[in-house]
Amino acid sequence: GINAEYGEGYNMNFYLNKYFISFLIVVQIGLIVTVFLYSQSTIEHLAIQVKQLSNSVSNIRVRRGNVAGIPKPEPNTTEYQSRFKVREIPDTRDGPCLEMAYDEDLPKASIIIPFHNETAWILSRTINSILNKTPPQYLEEIIIIDDLDPQNLDMIVKIDPKVKVIHNGKREGLIRSKIIGAAEAKGSVLIFLEGHCECNVGWIEPLLQVIKDDPKVIAIPVVDVIVDTDYKYQKPGISRGGFDMDLVFRWIDVTEEDMSHYPKKPIKMPCMSGGLFAIATKTWNIMGKYDEGMEIWGGENLEMSIRGWTCGFQLLLIPCSHVGHVFRMGWFPYTWGDLGHWHTILKNNARLVEVWFDDYKDIFFYNKHADAQTVDIGDLTERKELRKRLNCSSFQWYIDNIYPELKEHSQIREKMGLPPK
Repeated sequence: GINAEYGEGYNMNFYLNKYFISFLIVVQIGLIVTVFLYSQSTIEHLAIQVKQLSNSVSNIRVRRGNVAGIPKPEPNTTEYQSRFKVREIPDTRDGPCLEMAYDEDLPKASIIIPFHNETAWILSRTINSILNKTPPQYLEEIIIIDDLDPQNLDMIVKIDPKVKVIHNGKREGLIRSKIIGAAEAKGSVLIFLEGHCECNVGWIEPLLQVIKDDPKVIAIPVVDVIVDTDYKYQKPGISRGGFDMDLVFRWIDVTEEDMSHYPKKPIKMPCMSGGLFAIATKTWNIMGKYDEGMEIWGGENLEMSIRGWTCGFQLLLIPCSHVGHVFRMGWFPYTWGDLGHWHTILKNNARLVEVWFDDYKDIFFYNKHADAQTVDIGDLTERKELRKRLNCSSFQWYIDNIYPELKEHSQIREKMGLPPK
């Protein structure tokens, strides 16, 4: 969604034009060079400063006015109010999905939605799409977690009695906000969404059916594309989730075997994007929720994916479940806390590789980020004990059995003693 304060709100006090941004960049670079010369800092320290500068510029981009290029309607006008209503979107399911039958006694779900600086009409549209596209017998509640959002939520709370709001006492970030919301949920299934989604027709039944059949499945809907410039709803090509050698999530091709039974059977996902998924409440608790030591967001999707597969669970893409998601093109409607963007990602990824990557942690992380050694990543005792308690397999097992595409990378092949390609 568009940030209500920095995006649709046109808060001109935060508006910085490109010339002033250029001036700030020049001044900060000058300061960095001066400090470097007089303190005889190392090249590595300078690199850290440049990365922090990049984060500062990213935060400046957040504070610009009409980021998405959508004209701002005046409050309480017909145009403004119309945005809160559920709109007609195309049914993006493939034909065979329309013939699928589901049990009537599916488990009830609690929908968990954390938000921070989310535009009110987009959050409202998300909630209304859930209410309109979900049979009431399958919906226990919608829990929205206010992570210090500055807006008045009266309109949101009044949408439906099933909507419940949790107010964080301090900024917790997406990861811990999801944990907080799940702890209050009453449903036997948890479905995590984001505040800038639209649920499509028949979205929930396929997810609940898969979990009813096998509670150890983490069920993932197809993520349809909502373009952030004009909010057009589009059907994407079918893809699986993976990640690259920089620990960045990537969409990867489906296999021929996957397509042979598409769309009637689930598709194995080596990694989920993280924002949208369903999981049995008992499974969520047994497998260790999220890593509470991680900050804001970033890396938690890889951590849960690798933990899921290596500890006896499955991540499955459910082709007949479709949920639209607003994809922000290179901007964020929030700040990254005291650590900033770069050090938040460093901390989260360091926690990820220290617990789950075994002797591959240098290849994926430390060889590229020596500065991570200076970041306090906190205590890992509980997460390492969790891995032992669940009797989880090795990262090598994950490569061999779940994500063999990683063997295409020369560094992996060399470590495994495989001939170069």
